[in-house]
Amino acid sequence: MKLGNALHNIISLLKKSGIEDADDESKVLLCYVLNFTPAQLFANTDKILTPDESSALNVLVQRRLEGEPAAYIVQSREFYGIDIYVDPRVLIPRPETEILIEEAIKLAAKWVESDIGQILIVDVGTGSGAIAIALAKHIPNSYIFGVDTSAQAFEVAQFNVCRYGLQDRIKLIEGNLLQPLRHDVHIIVANLPYIADSEFYKLPDGVALYEPAIALKGGSRGTEIISELISQSREKLRTGGVILLEIGLDQEGEILSLINTAFPGAETSLIKDYSGINRVLRVSPRVLTNI
Repeated sequence: MKLGNALHNIISLLKKSGIEDADDESKVLLCYVLNFTPAQLFANTDKILTPDESSALNVLVQRRLEGEPAAYIVQSREFYGIDIYVDPRVLIPRPETEILIEEAIKLAAKWVESDIGQILIVDVGTGSGAIAIALAKHIPNSYIFGVDTSAQAFEVAQFNVCRYGLQDRIKLIEGNLLQPLRHDVHIIVANLPYIADSEFYKLPDGVALYEPAIALKGGSRGTEIISELISQSREKLRTGGVILLEIGLDQEGEILSLINTAFPGAETSLIKDYSGINRVLRVSPRVLTNI
């Protein structure tokens, strides 16, 4: 079978199964089997797949049809233009989380002008290390602490950090939220679990059955872990520092109340994701120029 026909057939199968982004996922699977780039894929649509290639492709397609996320199948996910290794030990990075990176980059650009030197950032709940790596690559004068309570996630983050040679820019720490952090920082970035326990099993099967519950379940209301982080932030945030939190649907009211209690008078702003949902909360407890 020609590559182009195989691609068409896989897209059709995935679409019939109700899989979103069937076009992109089909290309991901084909590129993985053939060890092609997307450009090579389109430049070789007349290539005849060998029996081994067809067999390998069929296995992967079947795994996807059974619900296994494509990112776990190919052990890779692009995040902010960076290829991140992922497996079931860690959450698959989402596009909306890239908003955290964009906001941190904006902050760093302002602070460069104030000549504060090295910008210290902590990525709380680092998981695969995707956020920490993106921050290190796009904020050259930064030093990142990546903290995670999961020993398994810690192993994946270590692999990704070493893969990009960022051991001198990123320090990984195993522990609960900010407790193991021995430094105060300019920016606290956190994509913590925010799914209410009762809502967890209502998630799509590809999420609930395959991705680590520890990275998704945020307690009975979904905000308990974020609440604990906010409380700990009082002792770990430098004067003039900023907190960037990814939050869940309709959680802004409760979390803003927690912020107002912990940081009276803090300046706050909400940033919407690509679906128009309030996804990132930016908290500036004190004036930026005091850093």
